[in-house]
Order: sequence, then structure tokens, then C-alpha cells
Amino acid sequence: MLIWEIIATGLTLGALYACGTLALSLVWGSVGMLNMAHGAVLVAGGYASYYAVTALGLPWWLGLPAGVLIGIVIGLILYATLVRWMFTDPGFSVNILIATIAAATLVEDLITNLLGPVTRRQPFKLEGGIQFSDQFRLPNETILVIAISAMLFVATHLLINRTRLGRAIRAVAQQPTGALLVGVPIQRTLAWVMVIAGALGGGTGVLLTSLTTVYPGAGFDPLLKSLIICVVGGLGSLNGAFIAALGLGMFESAVEYLTGQRFGFPAMLALVIATLIIRPSGLIGRDETARQ
Repeated sequence: MLIWEIIATGLTLGALYACGTLALSLVWGSVGMLNMAHGAVLVAGGYASYYAVTALGLPWWLGLPAGVLIGIVIGLILYATLVRWMFTDPGFSVNILIATIAAATLVEDLITNLLGPVTRRQPFKLEGGIQFSDQFRLPNETILVIAISAMLFVATHLLINRTRLGRAIRAVAQQPTGALLVGVPIQRTLAWVMVIAGALGGGTGVLLTSLTTVYPGAGFDPLLKSLIICVVGGLGSLNGAFIAALGLGMFESAVEYLTGQRFGFPAMLALVIATLIIRPSGLIGRDETARQ
């Protein structure tokens, strides 16, 4: 039953990668920024879930809304303090990259100093599982993570492609000046983008730490992998990010099972390099144009 374990683990990794990459891809596609504070949002979401359940005594399942809420708050703060004032600058892409790195460092340092570097167990867990045979058991937590990740992707896809807000986001992504001329409220749209990205990041942080642990540096590795997947899928492409995340998740799972866990990430990087040599713009990428 090794094949089923590989598939289950690969789907779980792919779902988490897709969920985490959605926020980065959305922000890049619409705002043209690589949000290096994404890892800090993941961590904050994990801690929000932990304290909502352990300190406030809420049911375990309310940990996810708590993570989403703190992600929204951080997204609004990033918009109000950085994006709103820097978006019209000629050097926005570089300046916002540096600014979000600084913001991420600040958030993680605050968490470390206020809450300590102690590793904690995330209470957002669904115990039990489905026993298919003596060799294979599918944990309920795996099913939960895959289901929530899929719902978040579908909800984001429908929001971007089927709503008035989504049309505004796509207009700003394609041509900010043209969008402004036809009456699209640029700043309000940017605020919504950061809110949605923050919600996705906070929720992903809860799912991620439910399978690992909660600690201040928990967002670094997911941030790195999300950036890689974002590039492979095609910067700004939600569909490309989803396909790349599932594919790389399955590939990493297979390599870890067959050769050992320490070879999973290096093998994934080798596949990424090969993919970008063949398709420099990513799986579903587009040529970049200057933002005007």
C-alpha cells in the first residue's frame, strides 16, 4: 500500500503548498509585489489559532477563523503602512520587497520576545482516521487539510473570476492607469487584495501548524517553497500555482518515500530548475510588462 501513502502525503503537501502559494500569486498578479511578510502571516495565523483554543477556551475548530482574522488584520496593516504609500513609486517592486522583509522580521521578533521561542502543539486537529487495510490508514486530519485547502482555492478562483471585485482586481493587474480612468477605485482594490491574501495566509498557517508545530520560525520554509511554486506556476497565475503545487507535492512525497526525507526538497529544487529551463515563464506564465 506504499503507493496510497505516497498519494495521500503528496496530496496533503500539494494542498498546503497550493493554499500558501495562492496568497503570494494573488498579490503578485494584482499588485506586482513579492510579499516577503507572507511567512510571518502564516506564523501569526498558527499562534492565533493556538491561543484562541488554549487561552480563550474556544472549540478547536474555531482556531481556523481565528487564524483567518489575524491574517486579515495583518493584511490591512501592511496595506495601510506600506502598500498604500509605496504603490505609485517608480521603484515599488524593489522597495516593497525590502519593506516586507523588514515587516516579517519585526513580526517574528515580536512573537519571539512576547511569547517565547517555545515549540507548541497546534490544537486545531481532527483525531482519528479511516482504516482501509492493515497497512494503510488515512488520518482525518489529512482529509480535513485537503478539503479546506480545496475550498479556499475554489472560493478564491470564483472571487477573482466571477465577482465585481474580481474584475476590479484583474483590471488593476492588467493596467492600473487604465483601470483608474474607467472608474476602478485603485486604493480600495489594493486594500481588498491585501485582506484576501492575509486571510489566505492566516488560514494556511493554521493548517500548516496542525501538521507540524507552532513556533516563531515556522513560516520560513513554507515561504521559500511558496516562492518556488509561484515562479514555477507562473508569477501571478492562480491556476499555474495550483498545478505546480500539486505536482511538486506529489513529486516530493514520492522522492521522500523512496530515497529518504532529506532528499525530498533537493530533488524538488532540481525539478524546478529543469522546468524553468524548459519554460522560463513558468507553467502558465505571461510576459511581464511595466506597471503604469
